[in-house]
Amino acid sequence: MRYNQLRGALIGNLEARGLVEDVYRDKVEEYMDLWVRRQELERDLTERGTQVMDEKRGMMVENRSMSLEVQVSKQMLAIFAALGFKDISANAVPMDGGDEL
Repeated sequence: MRYNQLRGALIGNLEARGLVEDVYRDKVEEYMDLWVRRQELERDLTERGTQVMDEKRGMMVENRSMSLEVQVSKQMLAIFAALGFKDISANAVPMDGGDEL
């Protein structure tokens, strides 16, 4: 359900801006493929945690899904920006100069 809503919202926004060429739709599909991969990585982190047993070395190591999730997120952001969507973090309040808790 979330997949279809997000895909529809992205395509709808592009169409509203007159960006209807196949190249834009292709980028939306690439973004959505990455979105699916990110969901899988997040699920793995939830199920197995941030550290997993390395059977070869017999010790706990970082779950590779952590670094892959960061890479996938960066690629998604690059596609998002390339499609002309505004980076919401550009409007975020700076963490170093806000009110103290």
